[in-house]
Amino acid sequence: MENLRTVRQLRSKTKPSARCGRNTAQPLKKRASRHGRNGFLNHTFKPFWLFDGNIERAETEYFRSLENLCKYYDLQIPDVSDVSFPQNIYQSWSITNERVKAINKKLDCIIVKDDNHEAVLATVNQFDTGRMLYYIPVKPLWKWVSDAQQQPVAEVVTAIFAYLYQVVQLPMYSDYETFLADQYRYVEDMINEEMNEDDAEETAYREEQLDELSTLQNSGIKLGRLMGEKFRLENIEDTVLNYANTELRDNDLAILAIEFVQLYKSYPNRNMFDAIRPDLYYPEVNERIKADQYISFYWSGNDSVIETVMSMIDCSFQEMGITDEPIDVVLFDNPAKAKQESFGFESRFFPLLDRLCTFLNQYDN
Repeated sequence: MENLRTVRQLRSKTKPSARCGRNTAQPLKKRASRHGRNGFLNHTFKPFWLFDGNIERAETEYFRSLENLCKYYDLQIPDVSDVSFPQNIYQSWSITNERVKAINKKLDCIIVKDDNHEAVLATVNQFDTGRMLYYIPVKPLWKWVSDAQQQPVAEVVTAIFAYLYQVVQLPMYSDYETFLADQYRYVEDMINEEMNEDDAEETAYREEQLDELSTLQNSGIKLGRLMGEKFRLENIEDTVLNYANTELRDNDLAILAIEFVQLYKSYPNRNMFDAIRPDLYYPEVNERIKADQYISFYWSGNDSVIETVMSMIDCSFQEMGITDEPIDVVLFDNPAKAKQESFGFESRFFPLLDRLCTFLNQYDN
């Protein structure tokens, strides 16, 4: 069977499998566009002709934020002095949104209403994950943990996994309520059902698959316990530096581990969900690919069940028009004094994740 790629492209159009997993979504009646011009506005603020709040406060907040935004991007403030509410806000927003997108096509200008604001302008920028599956194989670690001669490698990889599991909060497939746990369970149920209909040769193959599922589940539970140990995170820097200073180190792994430590020190409390905002990106769409579904630990890309698992994931994802990706929201309720960093964590995290998968895939056999 062909090995699973390091990061696998999410398939926008796939042939439906004969069976779909428990997490399979019903097809959308109308597929949502990823770049609807008024998508954010319709959610974050009522259409202005239906506005029933404090009009004076809304205008004051909005035009103050408009001034702050235009100053930040060096834009001319639209003149809507001859237009009454609510069209004055709508027209000035429409003009400003087009001008902001001319500067950076990835930006959307939105109007935010929350507990502290009646109407304030903000910009929204969505990080592009490339519609990939970032699945990290743990089978190589299980082999290293079980080999006395590979303990230095096992220790440093476990330390990296501990950071990803405890801080970044990547789901582990052996944890019961995770997306991939559900996929593996469904494969097991399906195999048990089909064994009653198979001939002797097929039955032997099904038994091999069941053995694989038993191994991956038991191994995953034990690795999950190791990854969840607090001391591994507390000692991650010493573990990585000790490995980097050994003569028999793998240079690629040592450099990668050091960069993960640097990321952890730069963002000690940052997890993968902090910048995920489904409430700002087509919240009316329920059938969406969630972050914990395309970023996860999994057993292996080279086993007897992965083809079936990936087929079910394709089946689940093929009709979903929305992917939950990190979003950067900048409010202009106050003057912005300096250019703000966008996706500092994500721009380092996803390339590191890609490199980690590339390294592990060499030993995923």
